Amino acid sequence: MNPGTLRPLESNWNAMAELDPLWAILSDPQKKFGKWNPDEFFSDGDREARRVLGMCDANGVQLAPGKMLDFGCGVGRMTRAFSRFFSAAVGIDVSEKMVGLARKFNADRDNCEFVASANPRMPFPDTTFDLVFSVLVLQHLPTKSLILSYISEFIRVAKDGGVIVFQLTNEVPLRDKIQGKRRLWALLASLGVPPAWLFKILGLAPIQMNGISRDQVEVFIGAQGARVQAVERYDPTEGQYHSYYYFVIKESLPGER
Repeated sequence: MNPGTLRPLESNWNAMAELDPLWAILSDPQKKFGKWNPDEFFSDGDREARRVLGMCDANGVQLAPGKMLDFGCGVGRMTRAFSRFFSAAVGIDVSEKMVGLARKFNADRDNCEFVASANPRMPFPDTTFDLVFSVLVLQHLPTKSLILSYISEFIRVAKDGGVIVFQLTNEVPLRDKIQGKRRLWALLASLGVPPAWLFKILGLAPIQMNGISRDQVEVFIGAQGARVQAVERYDPTEGQYHSYYYFVIKESLPGER
């Protein structure tokens, strides 16, 4: 896939890193325009990491406490949270500016590392990580093919027998695909309207929603040399287009079992 595919995404998330990075990651309407308290924000990540680990235990998913990858790390909310449970935690994000903030917020964590990459192929060797994790990220990618490409990348960089846990929105209904505010942002930005004006005055944001049906995700994973161990609703209170956490095990190669 052409690396240029991610340039608009990179630009949009660099803009949000400057405008309101914490809200861009956890878009609580009450926290917009810089109202997130950083301690509260990162505490939410701690709770989510513990919830994910609890779901792993409940579904018989065994994790080795070695090296983990947080895909779409933003400012390092989940990288920091998982660093308590793994010897090394690596966060990767398309936005260099988000990664810069992640390094500042997590300077006190020696076992956290952050990487910026706008290439659809992640800059890691095969079979590197004991856990590959992603939440509230894949749903913001522009195409289904790119989402599936990254799921394939998750499996590639996971160790044989390693675990991949990711959240993804189910198929977005046609009536909700218009996403007028995002389209208006793109139009006005192309005409040279400053991002700060778009966000603070018009209340627009470039964040989009995408999704793939559960059946399609599970079939795709099976074709990539991995198996779905469990699927859990991400948030039981979600509305018309809910999402799932997928708990995936990368199969060992023949002769390595």
